Amino acid sequence: MSDLDNQSTGKVTLLANKIWTTLTNRGFEPPLRRGDHPADRYEALTGEPAPAEAAALWSVLGGRDVFGLCFESAWSAGELCDARATEAEFSGPGVPYEELDGSVADSVRMVWWDRGWCPVMATADIAFAIDTNPGATGHRGQIIFCTLHEDCDREAVWDSLADFLRDVLTAVSSDGLIIENGFGQFAHTDGYNRSVPISILEVGRAHRDGRGIQLLGLGDAV
Repeated sequence: MSDLDNQSTGKVTLLANKIWTTLTNRGFEPPLRRGDHPADRYEALTGEPAPAEAAALWSVLGGRDVFGLCFESAWSAGELCDARATEAEFSGPGVPYEELDGSVADSVRMVWWDRGWCPVMATADIAFAIDTNPGATGHRGQIIFCTLHEDCDREAVWDSLADFLRDVLTAVSSDGLIIENGFGQFAHTDGYNRSVPISILEVGRAHRDGRGIQLLGLGDAV
């Protein structure tokens, strides 16, 4: 592992531990939802080595549920990546949606899924992933956001996993975090609350685009 990789994984480990400490100091220990498996389980499932940053995250928060943002474990990330990538490989460009035409001209490949996308968190509808096989204008290690339905969003939001975790830390540290039955939300100026994953996405987009945040309690995050 290079010195740069060591620095990157060190930042991820530090931030993951800060998230854990912040949560426990607030009286919440993230429950284990998706198992706890060694990092090499990911490669066994996908045929691709796990990104070093992912392994660092899994060592602290793998499979842990942070108020509705459930981090994948090596096993669940591998299962999801392999299933989605196999669907893409057998379907070809334009399937299941025409927008996913296989283009690589932008920062993220316009495909249903790529084996170079290591899921950080995923639901039936959305996913955040470490991109190790970016499009022409992207870079290895960027964190991408995908919708898994007809909207077909494929966008690079954070430069690195460490940047993503900084926004998670900001969210779980905020006095604006509303917690009900183990799930977190933030109030929005439009009157509709946002879940923790969508709130973090909005913060990440605001950082990327240099604009303000309309979520109460997170407006000072930019």
